[in-house]
Amino acid sequence: MKKYLLLPFVFITALIIYSCSGSFTEISGTWTKPGYTGKKFKNILVVAIASDLIKRNTVESAVVKELELEKVKATGSEKILDFSKLDEDKDGKLDSTKRDEVLKMITDAGYDGAIVLSLLDIKEQTQYVPGQAYYQPAYMGRYGGYYRGFYGYSFYANNVVSTPGYYVEKVNIYIETRLFDIKADEMLWASNSETMDPTNLKEFSKSLARAVVTTMITDNIVK
Repeated sequence: MKKYLLLPFVFITALIIYSCSGSFTEISGTWTKPGYTGKKFKNILVVAIASDLIKRNTVESAVVKELELEKVKATGSEKILDFSKLDEDKDGKLDSTKRDEVLKMITDAGYDGAIVLSLLDIKEQTQYVPGQAYYQPAYMGRYGGYYRGFYGYSFYANNVVSTPGYYVEKVNIYIETRLFDIKADEMLWASNSETMDPTNLKEFSKSLARAVVTTMITDNIVK
């Protein structure tokens, strides 16, 4: 196969491998309330702080699903908490005057725990992916015949096929996750996470949820 015929195939293969690599979420740090050794909650309210209802629901649903896989009862907050009524000054934070009202509403609904996820930062960067060289032994003779044996192969140059380098835009998303005891109104656990280059909202939410819930279960934060 001529090197100029092989080049498009190799380049396309490299793009396919890259595009299928998917996103990955890493827990970069955790904090646990001193003396806290874990708790079995009756029902956990999952709250993703986002004004966009689609983003909020997608993230909450992913976390709820991962908790349910671990036999932990949880529910998304979309139908319970209306952020537009709890952030009347539109500063992106829930109004402090609504605190007692919200706590009573959640407690009366039977929730004893809450997981709150909030965006810390989004970082974009341009990354250069260098080309790669692929070795391919020559096998065709000058007149189209095959070289056979030691002599033919030993004195014929080999082909090196290269793929060109290219630039890609990468986005890393940083999230803070906090676990609260509703009755005691105190934070029990918190984590920072980094999701690297998610391709879409669904993939990001699934990756984030799996990393957060796995860490909470493994560390006996939620039982």
